[in-house]
Amino acid sequence: MDDWWKPLLEPDGLLLRERALAEADPDALHVALRSGRLRRVQRGVYLPRTVEATPLTVARAAILSSAVPYAVASHDTAARVHGIALPEAARREHVTVPGDARKRDRADLVFHTRALELGEVELRQGIPVTTVPRTLADLAARLARLPAVWALDDAFRRGLCTPQQVQRAVANWRGGSGCVQARTALAGADGRAETILATAARLALADAGLPLPRTQFEVLDGAGRFLARLDGAFPEERVGLAFDRRSVHTAQEVLYRDRARQNDLMELGWVLLRFTWWDVVEQPGRFVDAVSRTVARRRATVHPAR
Repeated sequence: MDDWWKPLLEPDGLLLRERALAEADPDALHVALRSGRLRRVQRGVYLPRTVEATPLTVARAAILSSAVPYAVASHDTAARVHGIALPEAARREHVTVPGDARKRDRADLVFHTRALELGEVELRQGIPVTTVPRTLADLAARLARLPAVWALDDAFRRGLCTPQQVQRAVANWRGGSGCVQARTALAGADGRAETILATAARLALADAGLPLPRTQFEVLDGAGRFLARLDGAFPEERVGLAFDRRSVHTAQEVLYRDRARQNDLMELGWVLLRFTWWDVVEQPGRFVDAVSRTVARRRATVHPAR
């Protein structure tokens, strides 16, 4: 039978190696994997190619593959379940286990043992996952600064939790690895940036000791009608910041709309500076200098010394 595994599938579509080997020909499993009709999700856990690997299914696969009682999906794995922004990187799943059950990390699975407090685990369709505040605290303690602050910014802006909830989760640790890093990331988050590039720009300006722009600033025309919403703005100097996504705008409608917006802003006396990922992340010094010079020049023009 081609789909011999169907009677052996778990309700979410997962196939466990132990059951497959106990009830089917081992060679059939190898053939199905080589042909791509089954795919490996975690060590000893498979999924038919016709079944979607949802974040929750992958989380359960990680817990099952850990073979640790009371394992909880956490960190990046929990973030994907909650829809928290993560950097594009090699994908590994994460579980948090009791301190005496720590195992050696694998290429596809990372084990953590920081204690989970009461209320820091929730069940999603019966699968234990760290809550949003605890997940963000874990990410802030592990990720590099920019992706950590962006994860916090994105979650706060979308109302997934509050900064105070994450602060309480970090405070529960009472020291230990990653505490300082997590607090630093929390201090850099404002919960208003809509892209990781806007977060990167704010961090670069803050590191240089410069005043921070107003985020998502709305510009109105002389009649009080909405004209544009800027990624960043220095309203008194009428300097706007626009951060282009990594992909280049190609649609004519988008290009025309951007040009019209820029022309409208110029008529109101605004200067609009546009920056790409390369400008902000790869050359932060030049980005900071460009913003600093423009703001200083505009300040001298708009508010000349008396």
